[in-house]
Amino acid sequence: MTRAQMNLSALAVALLVVTTVATVSLGMADRAYLSAERDADQRRVAVALSERLVAADAPTTARANVLDQGTMDGLNATRLRALFPVVGERDVAVRLDDRPVATAGDATGGTTIRRVVLVERRQPVTLTPSVSPVEPTVTLPRRSPGVTVDLSPPDGTTVATVRANDRVVLHDESGLTGRFDVSLSRFETATLAFETDGPLPTGSVELTYRPAETRKAVLAVTVDA
Repeated sequence: MTRAQMNLSALAVALLVVTTVATVSLGMADRAYLSAERDADQRRVAVALSERLVAADAPTTARANVLDQGTMDGLNATRLRALFPVVGERDVAVRLDDRPVATAGDATGGTTIRRVVLVERRQPVTLTPSVSPVEPTVTLPRRSPGVTVDLSPPDGTTVATVRANDRVVLHDESGLTGRFDVSLSRFETATLAFETDGPLPTGSVELTYRPAETRKAVLAVTVDA
């Protein structure tokens, strides 16, 4: 009888140990599964956000994989969530060359996706050329998607037409005076031709254009669920 009672006690202890081990193992497996699922979701969102930030039609790019510096400077948590719904309520951080650009929440860990990109900045440059019927053209030194033309011809001189690479962009038979915004192709150098019946001395024509300066950078997107 005593030996049977001891065997029953040993069996109970063994069952307790087995049950405890099984429970701990299941708990660890469950945590591992949840962690893997969370990591997969973080990576999915980080990849999606990094792709959308550099897409050709993104509000943050000048063209595919070329970030607009001015837009990136104005990016913040509110705009990030509004422009890219994939972020949702997750903690997200966007950096350029390890410089914080926009942080939503507290993304201190999580998954980080990095991409090599170009960053484009446009600064205004102003030219004040002299123009005459003999030398009626001005070529912008660098490409720009547009130019602002300020015309204030002297008395007795009329500017009837302005062309950009042989395309008429401004025309008024009675004379052009004032400020005009002209769209240009950013894929070719622009030459402006002025149809004038007299000289346009320095100060009569002012051209403001915005050439691009680009640099390489590393875009880092961190998502922490």
